[in-house]
Amino acid sequence: MKMKVGLSVKEFESVNCVICNDSNLRLIAKKGEFGWPTYVSICKDCGLVFLSPRWTNKDYQRFYINEYDQVLRADTAKVEEKEKRKAKIVWQRLQGHLSDKRIKVLDIGCGMGWALQLIKQEIPGAELYAIEPSERYKKHVQEDVGAQIIATDVDSDWFLKYDDQFDLIIMRHVIEHLLDPVAALKKISHALSPKGLLYIATPDMMHPDGSLNQFWYRSVHTYYYSKVPMQRIAAKAMLEHLVLRTEKAELWGIFRKNPQVTEVNHSVYQEQMTVLKQYKIRRLVRWIIRLFAPQKISKRIPKSWKAIVPKEIKDKFRSLVYRH
Repeated sequence: MKMKVGLSVKEFESVNCVICNDSNLRLIAKKGEFGWPTYVSICKDCGLVFLSPRWTNKDYQRFYINEYDQVLRADTAKVEEKEKRKAKIVWQRLQGHLSDKRIKVLDIGCGMGWALQLIKQEIPGAELYAIEPSERYKKHVQEDVGAQIIATDVDSDWFLKYDDQFDLIIMRHVIEHLLDPVAALKKISHALSPKGLLYIATPDMMHPDGSLNQFWYRSVHTYYYSKVPMQRIAAKAMLEHLVLRTEKAELWGIFRKNPQVTEVNHSVYQEQMTVLKQYKIRRLVRWIIRLFAPQKISKRIPKSWKAIVPKEIKDKFRSLVYRH
C-alpha cells in the first residue's frame, strides 16, 4: 500500500520477526509521532516489538537524505545542547571499560560528533572514525572534530576494510532505526578488535515514556527493544553483553565478541503486553485526575496507581483499555 507520510508518498511492506522469523504478529498501534500512520506490531512468539507493515528500504533512504534533518533536526541549537549532555553520559558509562592508550573509535550515526570529541579530550591518542548520512554534519565532523568519515550507511560494505580494527564502536540511538539489525551487528562484530567493545543505547520498550501514539511510536523507529530481545539479537551476531541496564526509559549496554555465546530462548510477549496495558491505565488515571484536580496535586500522584484508585474505578478503566 502507498500513502502520503511527511513530505512524500511512502510505500509500505510487511516483514517477519527478525529474531524468530515468525509472521504471527499482533498489531498494537496504527498511529505514531506527528500523527503519521505507524503500524506497531508485536511477535506473539518472542515478544519483539517492531513496525510491520513499514516503509520500504528505498523510502527510508529517501527520507533520511531529504527529510530527516528538516523534520527531526530542525532546531540545531536545542539539538546541540541536548547531544552534548548525552555525550557526557556515554563517556561516564564507558570510561571504566576503556584504556587511556591509543584506541580506534568508530561512532555510527555520530551526528555532530560530540561523543567522539569528548573521547578525544579524555584520550588524546584516540583515532576517530564515523559513519554519518547527513551532509549537514559531515563537514563539522571532519574539520572540527577531526574524524574520518568511512561511510554514510551502516548497511554498506564499509566493514570489509576494517576487519578486527576498532577498539570501541558507539551506536547510540541508532539500532532502533535499522531495517535489519542482525545484519548490521554482524558487520560491527566483524569490525571489532578481539577485545573491542560495542556501546548501544536505545529506548526501552519495557519502560515507555510519554504518549505512546504521539511520542513513543515513530515511523523512523523500526524496532523497539527490551533486555531479552536485545540479548537475542546480539547473540545472532556473536556478541555478548558485559553490561545491560535500563536508566529511565533508555536501555543501554556494552558488548564484546564471543563466538561461543548462546541465544536466550525466552519469550517476553506476555510481559510486554502486561507492561503496555498497565502503562495505558496509569496514563489514563493521571489524565483524569489532572482533569479534576489542581496541577500541584496531580504532580504528586504516585506512579503506583493502585494505591490511590478504588477497585471499582480500576475495573472500569480496565474494561475501557482492554476492549478490542
